[in-house]
Amino acid sequence: MPSLHRVPVQETAAPMAVILAAGEGSRLRSARSVVPTPLVRLRGLSIAERSIAQLLTAGVERFVVVLGCDAAPVQHEFERVAKRRRCHISFVEAENWEKGNGFSTIAAAPLVGDSPFLLTTVDRLLPQEMIRNVLADPPAQDEVALAVDHDIENVFDLPELAKVEVSGGRVAAFGKDLTTWNAGDTGLYYSSSGLFEGLARAHKQGKFSLTDGIQACAAQGGVRAIDVTGELWLAVDTPEAFQEATRRIDAAMEKGGEDGFVSQYMNRPLSRRLSVALSRTPLTPNHITLLSFFMGLLGAVGLATTDPWFWIAGGILIQIASIVDGCDGEIARLKLVQSPQGAWLDTVLDRYADLAIGLAVTFAASQLHDAVWVWPAGFAATASFLMASYVTKEFQIRFHRPYPDNLVNKLKRRDLRILVIAVGAVVGHPFVALLAARSESYRSKLFRWTRPSVHAPEAANHWLERRGCCKPNARGALSYR
Repeated sequence: MPSLHRVPVQETAAPMAVILAAGEGSRLRSARSVVPTPLVRLRGLSIAERSIAQLLTAGVERFVVVLGCDAAPVQHEFERVAKRRRCHISFVEAENWEKGNGFSTIAAAPLVGDSPFLLTTVDRLLPQEMIRNVLADPPAQDEVALAVDHDIENVFDLPELAKVEVSGGRVAAFGKDLTTWNAGDTGLYYSSSGLFEGLARAHKQGKFSLTDGIQACAAQGGVRAIDVTGELWLAVDTPEAFQEATRRIDAAMEKGGEDGFVSQYMNRPLSRRLSVALSRTPLTPNHITLLSFFMGLLGAVGLATTDPWFWIAGGILIQIASIVDGCDGEIARLKLVQSPQGAWLDTVLDRYADLAIGLAVTFAASQLHDAVWVWPAGFAATASFLMASYVTKEFQIRFHRPYPDNLVNKLKRRDLRILVIAVGAVVGHPFVALLAARSESYRSKLFRWTRPSVHAPEAANHWLERRGCCKPNARGALSYR
C-alpha cells in the first residue's frame, strides 16, 4: 500500500474526487460470483474504470480511492485505470470499513486536507452534465452540497433510496426512514472538510454511516441541496440495477438524431450489436476507425476492376465498412473515451475512403467506355462527396451550431451515398450509382443511367441528350459521343 500523502497544495485548484470503494458490495456480488464490485465488467469497462472515466470527462483531475474489502485486487485495478486514463489516483485503506461507510469517508481526510472535494461511491453511474452542474456550485466553508432528485416517481429501486427533505434550498432531514420527504439522494456530494466534522460527531454517538454524518451536518444547517432533477443517475448495487445500467449505457450509444436515414434504420441497428461484441475486446475506437478505412480501400480495389463479380464483392465490402464506421463512435461512447483527436481521424479517413471509392469507380468506367466526359463526370461526383462533408463542417465551425438536420441534409449524408454505390455495384452499374449519389448530394433526387448495351428509360434519354453526352440509336439504346 502506498504511503499516505496529501494532494499537493499547488494542484488543489483542480477538481478532486473521493471514491468510496471499501464496501463488500454483497447485494451485487451474491448474483455475480465472488468478483469484487469495482472489478465487475459493465459494457467493456470495470465499474472502477467507469467510475473514474465519468468523472474525468466532467473535468475532475485528481482522485482519492478509499479501499477496504479486497483491497489488493481493487487497488491493482485502479492502478491499471490510472495508467490507461493517465490520471493521478491516491489510495488509503480504511480501518473498520465494515462498520459503515462513514469510516471509509473519514479515512480520506488526511489526503484531502482543507480542499473541497466531490464524494461518491464506486458503484454510481453519473451523467457527465450532472457532475459538471454540481462542480459549478461549490460548497461554502464548512458546508456540504448534496445533489438531490425531486423526480421521485422515476427513481430506480425506490425502497433503497435515501430520502431528503429539502426546505428553502437546505436539507432539513435526511435518511432512508423519513416519512415526509420531497427528494432523493443521488449519492453525489460536493463537500468541504465540514463533512469530516459531522462524521466525527456521529461517531461519538456510536453512528458510523455516511448518512449519519450527513444528518449531523444537516442538524446544524450545514447541508445545501443542488437540484439535479431529470438526470439519469443510478446506483449499480443489485442485479436489477446492473441490467438497468446496461440498458442506459446501450442507449448512450445513440448519436442523438444526427444519423441519416440509412444509418438510422439499417446501419445503426447492426453496428450497435457489433459494438456490444467489440466492447469486450481490447480494440479502441481508433483501431475500429482504421479497420473501417482499410475495408473501404479494399472495396475500392474491387470497384476499380471491370469484373462484375469484383464489383459485387467491392460493393458489399464498402457497405460493411460503412456499418463498421459507426462502431468507433459507439465504442467511444460506451467506454467514455471520446476525444477530438479520434473524431478528427474518423472524419479525415472517411474523406480519403470516399476519394478512393469515387476514383476507383470512375477508373473502371473509363476502361469500359471510350467517352471523354467519363473522367470529368466521375471527378465532379467524387468532389461533391468531399464538398458535402466540408460544407457541413465549415457551417459548424463558423456558426458554432450543428448543420440544420433537414431532409436535404439527410439525403446528402455519407451513409446514403455509400449504400447507393454499393447497390449499384451489386447490380452491375457502379458508375451510374456514383453519379446518382452525386445527384443526392446536390439535388436531393435520384436518376437512373444505363450502360451502352442497355435500353434507357425515355426520361434518362432526354436528360443525356440535352447535355450532349449521347444519343439514342434506332433501337433506343444509348450511343456515347
